[in-house]
Amino acid sequence: MTPQELWLWDQKSSPKQISHLNDSWKQYSLSVPEFYKYKSFDGLEIEASLLKPPASDSKSKLPLIALIHGGPTGAWQDSIETWGQLLAARGYAVFYPNIRGSSGYGQKFIEKNRGDWGGGDYRDVVAGVKDLVDRGIADPRRLGIGGWSYGGYMSEWAITQTDMFKAAVSGAGLSNLISEYGTEQGPSYDEWFYGLPYEPEKVTGFLNSSPFIHLKNVKTPTLILQGDADPVDPPGQSQELYRGLKRYGVETELVLYPREPHGFHEEKHLLDRLNRILAWYDKHLKEGSPTTK
Repeated sequence: MTPQELWLWDQKSSPKQISHLNDSWKQYSLSVPEFYKYKSFDGLEIEASLLKPPASDSKSKLPLIALIHGGPTGAWQDSIETWGQLLAARGYAVFYPNIRGSSGYGQKFIEKNRGDWGGGDYRDVVAGVKDLVDRGIADPRRLGIGGWSYGGYMSEWAITQTDMFKAAVSGAGLSNLISEYGTEQGPSYDEWFYGLPYEPEKVTGFLNSSPFIHLKNVKTPTLILQGDADPVDPPGQSQELYRGLKRYGVETELVLYPREPHGFHEEKHLLDRLNRILAWYDKHLKEGSPTTK
């Protein structure tokens, strides 16, 4: 796992690095990912990577965070990802699955969660986490989930379906796919997956894949992070989630960052976000916390 740089390659000799924009990373010890594949619930092969803490031993079960990428037609790649590096440095194993719907594995793979968010893609996540538990890597009492955008959505969906995760972080997620369509910038993306929510025969798909209709099932403490100038997944999505969780007595916090769009720009907000994420997982997943007893 290396920082992004510019390289030249004539396809004859070895590639040559021509920029050094991220040389400052060399002063830090970064966790190196283990790339592997596992079989999901239906036999579909899923590629993933795993970060482990630098000082971990092979005998100790680790607290595990499943981080879900945005998209869903995105993918985890071989580059530095700050959430995971921070968490690994603080003692967590970090699981990065490229679940069905991810890009880079062909068109058929991309279409496997079309009209089925929270279906096979969610079960891919669960299968991957259970695989790490069965292999003795992850501590089943200390499992967390998190992500941004579609990753935030998947975190929200997961906690409505299972109590296996003891802490969740949802960043700029989607709790109500119907109101998301009506208020977001670029609704044609969601239309490709589900059609139009104004048509009675299509609205059921939007509704059944929306976490908010299952919030009464949630027990998992959930941190919600959101830019208040986000046109992609507007703040109302996080507010709907927060109100529902509070109504059912779930431990939750909503943090709105002023001026921030879908991808944060201001350094103080980027640092604050990382500190809050780490503190939330530490509170609920460290040995001796109420959720691990």
